[in-house]
Amino acid sequence: MIRLELLSEENSTDVYSFEKENREYFERNLPPRPGNYFDPEGFKEITRELLTEQTNRDVYMHLIRDSQGAMVGRINLSVLENDQKTAELGYKIGENYTNLGYANEAVKIVLEKAFNIYGLNRIIAGTATDNFASNKVLIKNGFIFSKIIENDLRISKKWVHTEVFEITNL
Repeated sequence: MIRLELLSEENSTDVYSFEKENREYFERNLPPRPGNYFDPEGFKEITRELLTEQTNRDVYMHLIRDSQGAMVGRINLSVLENDQKTAELGYKIGENYTNLGYANEAVKIVLEKAFNIYGLNRIIAGTATDNFASNKVLIKNGFIFSKIIENDLRISKKWVHTEVFEITNL
């Protein structure tokens, strides 16, 4: 059993520690964070900006905690500027917590929040075409394949194609 917790000033130190601890692991599969992200003062400024965006209902940044309260991942919704009822889903699970069902459970919970609390009606998500685990999580939670974006991201000096999925609250 997990719980989602919205980002706050109080729990931002957990996020900082989580990101630092998993930095190498994440950068193998995701674009690197900006240079000031791992500087404590830079991270505080980024957090303040995110909290302002969250107050404005532009983003919903969640920590994923396991039954013991440990932070095992993050899951976020970023509302599209041109469509306030649609958000892009992003999530990542720490290296020591992969393949334990946390992503699947977190996506299920965040969809419930998105459709019933945040007032969203469409969620889109993209994964690298070779990220079979994330593709499986999305499909298991009702997402439908939409399209492939070729050469979408540059990760570790290689261009990566993205599979885009979406789900609509009917």
